[in-house]
Amino acid sequence: MKEYRIRITGKYDVIVLSPKMIAVLTEKIRSSDTKELVIPAEEILPQGYAQYLARVLEADMEIAESLPNRNAYTLIAEQIKKLQFNEKDCFERVEVTDPDRIPQFDVDTSEEFFIVTRQENSRFHYSFQSGTGEKINIVLD
Repeated sequence: MKEYRIRITGKYDVIVLSPKMIAVLTEKIRSSDTKELVIPAEEILPQGYAQYLARVLEADMEIAESLPNRNAYTLIAEQIKKLQFNEKDCFERVEVTDPDRIPQFDVDTSEEFFIVTRQENSRFHYSFQSGTGEKINIVLD
């Protein structure tokens, strides 16, 4: 089995992309015939998550001020775009379409990530550092 480390690059006040959401995203890519996908947000996000996240962002003025003109879906799209595996970008383009009505993620995977994800023997580990500095590694299944 070939294993790859996947992580979100950059600095964020809040990480909104969960390991489960990344696992669902990689599964969508694995079952796709093309590297360009349009994925309904409801297929990636847990039920009610976008509404919950919107309330959290509204309630925390410091975070809300650092995210002007962005909603939960655009924040998620930005973090999907920042995913890397083994120090290489996973996506060439990630956009959210129609965020106010029927949100969808329009993604274009990088050629290498698409090939690696489609391999039957590939497995990803989500890697991040906790608030206490502890390194955490989660297998995405």
